[in-house]
Amino acid sequence: MRRAGSLTAVVSDRYEDKGKAARTHPSRFDEEVVIIGGGLQGVTAALALAARGVRSRILEGRSELLRGASYRNEGKVHLGFVYALDESGVTARKMVEGALTFSDLIEGWCSEVDWHSNCSEGFDYCVVDSGLADATALGAHYEQVSSMIENASGALGDNYLGSSARVEPVRHRGSHALLAPGLSSDWFSTPERSVDPRALCAWLSAAATASPLVDVSTGVVVKGVVPIASGFALETVSGAGLERIEAETVLNCSWENRLELDRQALGKAPSACYRIKHQVLARGETEVDLAPLTLVQGPYGDLVSWPNGDVYVSWYPVARTFMGSSPSVGTEPDRDVAEATLEGLAAIVPALQGLEVVDHGAAWIVGEGEADIDETSSGLHARRAAEIDRQGGWWSLNGGKLTTAPLASELCVAELTGTEPKVATLESGLPR
Repeated sequence: MRRAGSLTAVVSDRYEDKGKAARTHPSRFDEEVVIIGGGLQGVTAALALAARGVRSRILEGRSELLRGASYRNEGKVHLGFVYALDESGVTARKMVEGALTFSDLIEGWCSEVDWHSNCSEGFDYCVVDSGLADATALGAHYEQVSSMIENASGALGDNYLGSSARVEPVRHRGSHALLAPGLSSDWFSTPERSVDPRALCAWLSAAATASPLVDVSTGVVVKGVVPIASGFALETVSGAGLERIEAETVLNCSWENRLELDRQALGKAPSACYRIKHQVLARGETEVDLAPLTLVQGPYGDLVSWPNGDVYVSWYPVARTFMGSSPSVGTEPDRDVAEATLEGLAAIVPALQGLEVVDHGAAWIVGEGEADIDETSSGLHARRAAEIDRQGGWWSLNGGKLTTAPLASELCVAELTGTEPKVATLESGLPR
């Protein structure tokens, strides 16, 4: 197995002792790594540590693991097709690497994985005539992505959600059968698929809770961090009240609060753009034959039909309800937004009419820049981030996307523990 390069590391010189608290839970790296956040990033990091015989303790603010953004998304394991506006190709290459290592890592950490019963069919990409890129430009990008997949599969293998990603996209002239007329003149069939995030989260949660090397503390919110001589003191709030937990090694896998905790631990943190997006699941009285669709390129939407009959719907103009420089509002479910999201996409995809909302929720999208997805300059069109920010025993992990999160955890833990990654990776052309 080949040695992977390091993820991007930004090292700070700031280290300050601000004293100790009376109530502590000291830990050392050779005994335990304290992980902040029990979402996809935190749980996969814990499982990667356990695979190396290293104990970890997950601090999760919710009552269960994997109930935030990891649970409230479309589950698409990107092959890079949607990132056509990153003309450098870096985002697409990162997605290909993440996608072709995703299944092997999940299968290695979880005892039972059933891709066949929990994955969608291949996505059809419908080119909106008034979008940010035309069918010719998108077709050229899709051909480049197919070449990336073909080249990368020789090094990484071709296990893509239990299937193969080595299928050429096909351009189809005319409007997609599911779309209302007058919106799109071209569409592409692709091998890109989604895994039902509910199933994925269940597999990972079961693996973490069953592992004797993973200690899960739910209902524990990390409100602050103070650098101290022996490592870091985490100021937490739970049902038991205020508590201070000391740890020599901390892996910050929080989602919306990661940068604020980094600022307190390291004395600096980059800026980010925070958006709230609502997830909607719908179902009809009778099963509807719906191919997975993504409308490109711009502020549009997606639908994913799961094998159990649930349909994930997203209509960005309605489902994105907040955008700002900090996560300053809550992510409470909103039935009105859910109904309006389904109604908005049903105007585009008439087959959705008659379906009813059966579940809905909201979660954070964290990206770069101030522009939204309707602008070509938006950071959402170039999701290259998979990096570590570290100082001493503080490791902050940003996995970027669901697609790249498992590999980011594996590479971070390999670097943290001084061990080899357990999957092959691409060694060139992918900036860390």
